[in-house]
Amino acid sequence: MLTSFEGMEDNSRIWIYQSDRPVTADEKKAILLDSEIFLKQWAAHGSDLKASGTILHDHFLIICTDESFNLASGCSIDSSVQFVQNLGQKYGIDFFQRTNLAFWKDNAIKMVKLNELKAMVASGEIGADSLFFENTIQSKSQLQTEWRVKAGETWLKRYFKAALNV
Repeated sequence: MLTSFEGMEDNSRIWIYQSDRPVTADEKKAILLDSEIFLKQWAAHGSDLKASGTILHDHFLIICTDESFNLASGCSIDSSVQFVQNLGQKYGIDFFQRTNLAFWKDNAIKMVKLNELKAMVASGEIGADSLFFENTIQSKSQLQTEWRVKAGETWLKRYFKAALNV
């Protein structure tokens, strides 16, 4: 059952898929249309899921479901992952590149490869106070409070501790 993203409950479960490049305006429109088609029929063990999708900052595809309506099952989650993989193939976007880190810098997304992070920390380009997108959050309410956070308050803190010891 498709619902507007804004209308989803704050405790709704989310999955964030980060693209390897910005999504164009035309791609965004097409991806959201494809998402609507998928989410209208998305189900868990034959029961409809109340769901929505959105794209934020031209880099983050977010799928959301209200599990107080019906719980997403392993099979339904697998089908959503397959859907996102298919979107990536269709539009030439990698939503599963886990070595790209997204930071908010100068009012824009700055993508940093994990293997470049140490050098960027050492040069001061990325610091503990740099805003980092923590894509492992799991609820819609966390988008406002725990998604864009200081890098030094996430699993990246070890990079800043190492820089202090140099």
